[in-house]
Amino acid sequence: MRVTFKKVSSRSYAVYVERDNAPALWIDSAPGFDVYLPHDLLHFVAEAEWGLDGAVFGDLAAGGNARIFVPVDKELVPKMWREQRKKKRKLPDGRRSEQLASVLEHAWAIRRRNARLPEHRRDRLAELRLDERQLERVLTSLDELAERWHSLAVGEAITLDWPRPEHRRHGRRRG
Repeated sequence: MRVTFKKVSSRSYAVYVERDNAPALWIDSAPGFDVYLPHDLLHFVAEAEWGLDGAVFGDLAAGGNARIFVPVDKELVPKMWREQRKKKRKLPDGRRSEQLASVLEHAWAIRRRNARLPEHRRDRLAELRLDERQLERVLTSLDELAERWHSLAVGEAITLDWPRPEHRRHGRRRG
């Protein structure tokens, strides 16, 4: 699965998902624009790094629509919504993905400003069962990704490959 984050204006972005085993999807005006790290980009990184196949991008890789993406082929939209009403898909790792995306956003912002880390940081990492070395490695990769995103002109995009095979079932997670 390939996920493209496209800067559609100076304050908004879209996400396009190309899959080998299911129709292409997209979401226009995705939530949480940031000039360095849009919210859905943080979700992608968190879910990829911590093995969350039961969250947004894992659901997309499994053939779902994460309850918010729509088919690029407009003829498939009514069928998708009918199927969604019949079969309520849950995102069992959705909350964990939100927590991790939030931690990444805050930790990266603190790092970028060279600010002092909050006193409760170690407690928060322990509460979320996060290894500080792994977090540091992810933050280092976010430095490069943030610069790539920030340097894009309107209309340009970044495409990332999902690190696991499509059609994995929800359930087992590493993080």
